[in-house]
Amino acid sequence: MFTSFFMEKQIYIDEFIQKLTAEKKSALDFVSRRYEQWNENYELYRNKVKTNRLTQRQQVNIPLMKETIKTLLSKIDDAPMVDWKELSGDKDKELIFQEIWNDDYDRLNLEGIDIQDKKTVLLYGRSFKKLNWVNGQIDVKAMDIYDILVDPLTNPLDIESARYIIHQNIFRCLKDILEDDRYATEGKNKLKNYLSTEKGLIQTAKNKEEFDKKMKRVQSMGLSGDRTGTIEGVIAGGDVVINLTEHYTREWDKTAKEYVKKVVVYADDTIELMNETLIELMGVDFYPFITWAEDIETSDFWTDSPADLVRTPNKVLNIWFSQLVENRTLRNFQMHWYDATVQGYVPQTYEPGPGRMLPAPGDPNKTIMPVEISGLDETMTAIQFLTQIIERGSAVTSLEKGVQEPGQTTLGEVQILVGKATERTVSMAKAYRRSWQELCQKYWKILEANGGEKRTLYKQSYDGSMWPKAIYVSDWRSKFGYKAMIISTSEQEAEDTKGLQKFQYVMSQFPNNPVLRAIAQKRMLEMLDLTSQEMEKVKQAEEQLLINPPMAPAQMQGQPMAKQNAQPIVSPFAQAGG
Repeated sequence: MFTSFFMEKQIYIDEFIQKLTAEKKSALDFVSRRYEQWNENYELYRNKVKTNRLTQRQQVNIPLMKETIKTLLSKIDDAPMVDWKELSGDKDKELIFQEIWNDDYDRLNLEGIDIQDKKTVLLYGRSFKKLNWVNGQIDVKAMDIYDILVDPLTNPLDIESARYIIHQNIFRCLKDILEDDRYATEGKNKLKNYLSTEKGLIQTAKNKEEFDKKMKRVQSMGLSGDRTGTIEGVIAGGDVVINLTEHYTREWDKTAKEYVKKVVVYADDTIELMNETLIELMGVDFYPFITWAEDIETSDFWTDSPADLVRTPNKVLNIWFSQLVENRTLRNFQMHWYDATVQGYVPQTYEPGPGRMLPAPGDPNKTIMPVEISGLDETMTAIQFLTQIIERGSAVTSLEKGVQEPGQTTLGEVQILVGKATERTVSMAKAYRRSWQELCQKYWKILEANGGEKRTLYKQSYDGSMWPKAIYVSDWRSKFGYKAMIISTSEQEAEDTKGLQKFQYVMSQFPNNPVLRAIAQKRMLEMLDLTSQEMEKVKQAEEQLLINPPMAPAQMQGQPMAKQNAQPIVSPFAQAGG
């Protein structure tokens, strides 16, 4: 009876793994159509070009891709400010939770992760971040776009609509897998036996090849730290590297009579190592992934990127520039034709030099003639024209790059160009801000579900000294929950600028209204992010100027003022309630 039970279980596991690998193949086929374009975008960004015998024989590259991506990266937005609100209005819990977020923000280097995330969107059209609970702390990583596979039927606006999400290419040493308590003993034994077979040895060689490809991509993106390196550094001591897949999928729970999200880890698409529900592992029932795209579509999850707009023109520019370089080189060779029918003339080569006399039999014009190589003088004009097309399409004008165009000398023209480009990049930042909102809400729910042990936070006092404080889960956990208020710096600056412009117009209609003037001054000071002490000093200085205004030139020359017309001056800050 026990033998029959284990055989049935083995058949179920094999069928289940077959189902997962079928899902993986479907998702891989869906995204692999984008790989060629992604590779070309990445190579152009890294100034790497492929030469051929016909069109581009010189290995030269015009860095149009890099300057466009770099400029857009600086214009999307900085990492937004996150202001946490406790939904019942408990200010103490709100303050403590805000400090926990600030501490994790620095520990996880979310600002650096944010830069990686935005660069991935600009190059590939979509990016992913993954949340996890590791060693009693929350963890956030920006994912390699090649490592994430998604259900083709996923709603591009809602990652939770996916039937499955796959994190592939997780390379780990066999020794680390065998020592990991999260993995089943039966799966570990099967893995050891599998690696001793011929099929297992072949798979190990494939894993090494895939790992090398992954490391090349990661290193080329400019990342550093424990993610870079070579396969030799990872499998030091003769260990074997295993390719793990972390498969998030929905499975019907007969007891609960509903679908539950499960996490299945399997090695080399063959051996199951772990099969648990998300609630058992992390205490939540949502996918721990955050994704966003710059150009969202209704039907295709893998959307185009700004780099796709630049790719083909950049390749054309490289071809033209390569031909221009080769043309100048050929002209510099100063090659000649000669009449091979002339009897007794054997051409010779001579070492060139200044003032050298080169012998020729008779009239050189009748015997030899230069090889005519026409110039490509129109190439630079064509390159400039094509570059301007890309600038108009990507909203990355020459002014945004820090280059002044000839003829654009008036301040009005400059302001119009910069303003239009800014409006287009602000629209891009809206989807970006939404991803931060989702990240923060999932961050809170994972923290709420796992809690963790007490943690120590450090706060700076007014005199600059640091003091520690032990924070317990009960200090911040709330049955009402939290909501993250995402403050986008680019949108906030745009709104502030428009607000000040409105104030200036209204003040021009009411030039003598002290209350309106005080409100406008207060708004201007708030834009400078001054401390309360600095704000108070500015107010005092303004009030002092109103009480003792500076003397006019006529007063400085000793002319008396009409005292009967003097009126007491009231501080506009006081009238505005500031």
